[in-house]
Amino acid sequence: MMIESTEPSAPWPPDGCPPLMWPELSDPMARGRWYADVIGAYAALWQGHVSQASINPSSDADLDALEARLGCRLPAPLREYHRQFGALSLAETLCSVEMGDTPIQALREAYPGIVDIAEDLPDGDVLLALADEMVAFGDYLGNGNMFCFHRQRGEVYYFDHDDGEPLTRFFPSVSDYLDALMIRCLAEIHDDEEGGEALLADRFGESLVRKWLY
Repeated sequence: MMIESTEPSAPWPPDGCPPLMWPELSDPMARGRWYADVIGAYAALWQGHVSQASINPSSDADLDALEARLGCRLPAPLREYHRQFGALSLAETLCSVEMGDTPIQALREAYPGIVDIAEDLPDGDVLLALADEMVAFGDYLGNGNMFCFHRQRGEVYYFDHDDGEPLTRFFPSVSDYLDALMIRCLAEIHDDEEGGEALLADRFGESLVRKWLY
């Protein structure tokens, strides 16, 4: 649903808002600029819910402390995202670097009930072994379904406790997830959810997108 501007004559989307399309990103700096432009436009959409003032970048010291708690390094794109923006509630919530309600943490800590899920599966030991490699960094709508990165490989998995396979490999890297999240934000900004889903499905496959969004 589009939220109207307080200025009836103001153009929409706002100046500087990227189009609803996959951009050509030549390097991490270009990616960071795209993220900043999307987040700025999303702030205008949800007046007051997300704002430039709410952007609270994490310090290198806090990121180092997090990596020490986790016993592994953060994927470089995730570390850089938090260095620039911190945890923001966009189309879904990114977990925070600092300890709080939704911190970045081992999947077993984020969702202890995965042990109960494993007990009901014939290959439960395999699931738990994989779960031990997972660090939750994205909280999808607060419903217990989370995006996680693999400690060794950096691949992104989706933990779904509601339906089907509990852990599904979704994206090759955190950059792919963050890019997809920006497309979801742009779909809201441009009031074109179908167009956003089509872009995601074209790149990642319809089955994964349906598992994610439905």
